[in-house]
Amino acid sequence: MLKQRTLTAMQAVTLTITIGLIGWMMMATVRNAQKNSGLQLNWALVIAVVVIGLILGSVVLLTNWLTRRKTSWLVATFIGLTALKLPLLGLFKIQPTSDFWNYHALAAFSAQGLTWKQLFVNGDIGNYVIFPHAINIASLFSLGAAFWGSTFVISQLINITCSLLDMFLLYWLVARWLSRSLGITAALIFYWIPAFWLYGSLLNGAEPAFLTFLLIAMLALTNMVQPLVTATPRDHWVNFSIALLASFAANMVRPIVAIWLIALIFLGIEVWLRGRGVRQPRPVKLYSLFVVSLASLMLVAPTIYSWLYGFEVAPNRVSTAYSMATGTDPKTGGAYDAALMGVVTHELKVEPVPTVAYSKIATKMSQATQKQLHELARTGQWGGFLQQKMQNFMAEDYGYDWVLYNLSPQRSQRANNHWWQWSRGFWNWLALIYFELLMGAALLSSGLGIYLLWSKRNHYLTQYFFYAALLLAGFTTGSLLVEVQGRYHVILYLPLIFLSICGLATLKSHAWRSTQTTESNAHTV
Repeated sequence: MLKQRTLTAMQAVTLTITIGLIGWMMMATVRNAQKNSGLQLNWALVIAVVVIGLILGSVVLLTNWLTRRKTSWLVATFIGLTALKLPLLGLFKIQPTSDFWNYHALAAFSAQGLTWKQLFVNGDIGNYVIFPHAINIASLFSLGAAFWGSTFVISQLINITCSLLDMFLLYWLVARWLSRSLGITAALIFYWIPAFWLYGSLLNGAEPAFLTFLLIAMLALTNMVQPLVTATPRDHWVNFSIALLASFAANMVRPIVAIWLIALIFLGIEVWLRGRGVRQPRPVKLYSLFVVSLASLMLVAPTIYSWLYGFEVAPNRVSTAYSMATGTDPKTGGAYDAALMGVVTHELKVEPVPTVAYSKIATKMSQATQKQLHELARTGQWGGFLQQKMQNFMAEDYGYDWVLYNLSPQRSQRANNHWWQWSRGFWNWLALIYFELLMGAALLSSGLGIYLLWSKRNHYLTQYFFYAALLLAGFTTGSLLVEVQGRYHVILYLPLIFLSICGLATLKSHAWRSTQTTESNAHTV
């Protein structure tokens, strides 16, 4: 009895926290849009609402149609939807800037035969020596450049392909958990996210690949813990290896997999409490081994990167210290601060020994963090600062804005560029409304999760609700501890979709049972 109460309390607290966070996120997204996106009540809003209606209608109709068709139709539909992105590549020419230019340039240099050590010696790596994940991203794109050329369109096609794989992986994952129809719904909801639709099609950010690696890890881990009927005795080791490698690859391009690891630990505790006193099967033991192995790999990641690239990259504490200093900066609301980056650049230039420079950077960033925390506490600005930071983190205009920022200024593109600037209201209204609806669905679903928890404690859906809520709470609070950007909240799409799908599964389950009860009563009469 005590064990059951502990489980219920742990799940209820997590879902309650999630409800509070989603409510905060919804308000922050709207406030950011009001301040920065130039939204007005005009024709753009009307058209955006109509388009949202068409999108939601297509999700319902396609789900119902594909559920009754063979898998070949599903594959063809997903590929066809992805092909709709290709005309964008010809319509809008991208001339990458900022990190996008660095990824592209380093990838091109590497594909042309320069080693990473040569790039380091030549000074081309720059500040990325303390951000090895950025080198990893460039290295990923260099593989495509080596095979197909170093034009920017190759990177765009890589991300479009990753987004297609994300759809399939989401479908397979949710179908393994719940049902085929819900898997299709999850994939279609993901595909139509407007901001990510633009960002993952036209730019070479790491987010599409990050989601691909993470979803591969989730699917392999699911197959390890809950083997398919057709699985061979050794398949659990294959899935273990795939999950471990994919998880580490995800951490290479976006070093926040530790949050997923913590969520897995809490989920493991929940599973252990549920099965306490029962001999644990092999998959559960492998689950524990997976957590330990991934944590160990992440601890030695800088050593692995140094071996891969032939020069010593900064240890984890340096990039963490910088991100904490940036994330606590009240002047920028936890976003990028050129002054702090200037300190990093200065130390790397004046200190010839990298290890000494790394130590100085870590010290100065830690001092900046302490100073900023003290200032926030002294002035009592914590509330306003956190509000501003959440707004920066939840900026759903990142898709439109980054495309605008990276459009080619060539004369031949002026007409398209002008149209893009003119249509700003439509794209930002579209992104805002869709994202708010997704968060609203997740909010209602979390409430259904609590209802299900207290009405049917042993219902199979409670574990899925708990997992999705852990991911959302973990990725949100973890991200607020460090530097924030609008594109960083892409990872939240997964738990939001998981929660929404769990809510839909709950409604379908109760509707089905109500129908069965009605039919049973009719037969009795």
